[in-house]
Amino acid sequence: MKKQILKYIGILFAIMLIPALSGCNDTDDVQKIFTGKTWKMTYITKKGEHRWYTFPGVDYLSYDPTTGTRAFRITFTGSTSENRINGDFNGSGSVVMNGTWEANGEKQTFRTTVKDKRVTDSNDKLGQFIIEAITKATSYEGDEYNLYLYFEYKTETLCITFAPEK
Repeated sequence: MKKQILKYIGILFAIMLIPALSGCNDTDDVQKIFTGKTWKMTYITKKGEHRWYTFPGVDYLSYDPTTGTRAFRITFTGSTSENRINGDFNGSGSVVMNGTWEANGEKQTFRTTVKDKRVTDSNDKLGQFIIEAITKATSYEGDEYNLYLYFEYKTETLCITFAPEK
């Protein structure tokens, strides 16, 4: 009887050790998050909020984030090595831009080097802020369904948000 109790305690102890020994992976799958899709901008907001940030001189009533020349889309290509990814990006729509980018899946850092950029409509003041967001982005959050790129604007942390284009 005593032997059986010790056997059950041993089994219970072994089962309890499985989660501790298996370990967790706290890094993002950056390849899955960034590549293989076109990201469509939904809005730019203050960190922790879910509404348009009010930039001076921007007419939001004339902005449609999903259609027309004022929409903005971006694609990322790249290869992964040790939880880091780097490659090229191309943006189109209200802003045309391209360059290189890199992200770190452990630290959630993000960086671009813009090679070419221009706003397609000189009356579109939001285009300049899109360029600023992509150029100044330093970190990211997200998964394959949502992407948030964080950047500093004046004294605030803002976020340009994206969803996959369907």
